[in-house]
Amino acid sequence: MTVDDRFSRLTASAAALADPDFEPQRFVSEPVLLTGSLEVLGTPNGRDMARDALLLLMRTTKSLVVALPAGLSDLEAELQAWAQQHAWDEVPVFRILPIDLTPYAAILSIGGPPRANLPWTVITSDGWSVRASSTGAPVSQTCKIPNPVGALAAASLGVGEVFKRLLKLREDKGALLDGCAFSLWTYDADPASGPELPAVLEVDLLVAGAGAIGNGVVHLLSQLPLQGRCEVLDRQTYGEENWGTCLRLTRAASTDSKAKFLAGLLGPQLTVEPFEGDIEAMQDRTGRSPAVVLSGFDNVEARHAVQDLWPTLIVDGAIGARLECKVGAHPWPGPVACLRCMYVRPAGERAEVVQARLTGLAVESLSNLTRELSEADVAAANPASRAWLSARIGKPICSVLEDAAALSADGVAEGFRPSVPFVATFSACMMITEMVRYQTTGAVGVVPQYFLSLLWGPDYGDHYEEDRHADCVCVTRAAVIDRHRALHKAA
Repeated sequence: MTVDDRFSRLTASAAALADPDFEPQRFVSEPVLLTGSLEVLGTPNGRDMARDALLLLMRTTKSLVVALPAGLSDLEAELQAWAQQHAWDEVPVFRILPIDLTPYAAILSIGGPPRANLPWTVITSDGWSVRASSTGAPVSQTCKIPNPVGALAAASLGVGEVFKRLLKLREDKGALLDGCAFSLWTYDADPASGPELPAVLEVDLLVAGAGAIGNGVVHLLSQLPLQGRCEVLDRQTYGEENWGTCLRLTRAASTDSKAKFLAGLLGPQLTVEPFEGDIEAMQDRTGRSPAVVLSGFDNVEARHAVQDLWPTLIVDGAIGARLECKVGAHPWPGPVACLRCMYVRPAGERAEVVQARLTGLAVESLSNLTRELSEADVAAANPASRAWLSARIGKPICSVLEDAAALSADGVAEGFRPSVPFVATFSACMMITEMVRYQTTGAVGVVPQYFLSLLWGPDYGDHYEEDRHADCVCVTRAAVIDRHRALHKAA
C-alpha cells in the first residue's frame, strides 16, 4: 500500500522502526483523540499546548477528533480556526466531552490524571519544565508560568507518544514515558519552572533554513517578546511532501518560497527580511553578519557556510532517523568547537553520483537542485525510474531527491532523510532555549551539544563536549576571523 506525498516522510520514519508487515495507509488512518482537563486548558500554557498538539497531530493522522470540556467555547473556536487554516484535505472533528473513549488507538490529554486502562498520554508544562506520562504515573498539573517554548516541547513529547502507540513500538526499540519531567533550561529531570521570559528581547537574528526545524523556530519566535531584526534564508520552495513535517505550512502556501512564507509569520515588532538564496550571496549583498544564527540545515556544506559568517553565536539544530533531537551552541570567542570542527565530510563518492543512483536521474540533471524537474530530465533518466519521475515533473529537484530517499531501502545520502514533525519541533524548542539563555545571561547550556531520542525520552539524553580542533580554521586563523567579524559588525 502507498501513501500520498504529504505523509511520505512520516511513514518512511515509521517504516524504519516498524515490523515488516507495516502498512503506511493504515498507520496514518488510525483514530486519535486530542482532549484535556478544564483546569489546564484554561491556562495560557494549556491553550498553547492544545494548539501545538493539534497542528502536530494533523500531520500524524488523517482521523483526528478534538473533544474539549464544556465551558471552553473560545478555545474551541480558536482551535477550529487553526485546523481550518492548516488542514490539507481532512479537517479534525470537534466534539464536547464526555464521549466514548474506546474507539481510539491513541489519546493525548492536555492535563488531567493518568488513565492506565486506555492508550492515554497526559502532558503539562510550566515555564521551561515539561512533563509527559503514558503510564499510570501522574504528572504535576501546575501550569502557572506562561512559556510558549515549554508548551511546544510538551506537545512534541505528547505527539511522540501517540506516534509510538500507532507504531506499536517494540520494547527493544523504545519505551513509553513514565511520569517524565524535563527542564529545557537545565537539560535534566528538573521540575523547577526556571526563569520567566523577559519583557523584551533585543535581537539581531538569522534563521538559516526554513524547513521542518525552521518552521518550529519561527513559530516560537512569533510568540516571543522580540524587538530588532530577523532575516530568514532558504533557497528552496515548499512542496506537498513538506506539509507533513512543517508545523506552520498550509496547503495554500505549499508551493511558496520557504523564506518568504516563514518571514510572513513574524510580527511587526521585528524588522523582517526574507532572502531566497545562499548564505554567501546574502552576505555579499548585505555586507554584514547577524549576531545570532539559528541554523536548521542538515548537510555539511551548509553548516560550514553558516560558520563562515562567524557570528557571536550559532545555535544549530538537527534531527535523526531514530527520532533523535540535537541542539548545538557555538559562541565566539571561546574554546567550544565550531561547526567546521564538528562536521567534516568523509572522503567518498561525489554527491551527484549518490543522488543519481538514488533517483535514476542523469548526473547532468543534478547540477542545479533548485530548478524544477523537466520532461527532458525524465527522458535522460534511467528507464526503470522514468514512470516514478514523470509523476514529479514540475517539482524542485531537491524535493525529488528527498522523495527518493524516503522510499529507498538502501539508506539515504546525508541531508535527504525521513522526518517527523514532532522531532523537529522539539529540536526547535531546545534551539530557542539556547537563544533566550544567551540573550539574557551571556552563557550557553551545552558545550557544544546535547542530544536525546524521543524513542526513549529525555531521561536518556546526554551532553557531548568538544573543544576547538587545533587544525581547524577557528584556531589557525582566529586573528583573521576577529578582523572579519569587526569588519562585518561595522557594516
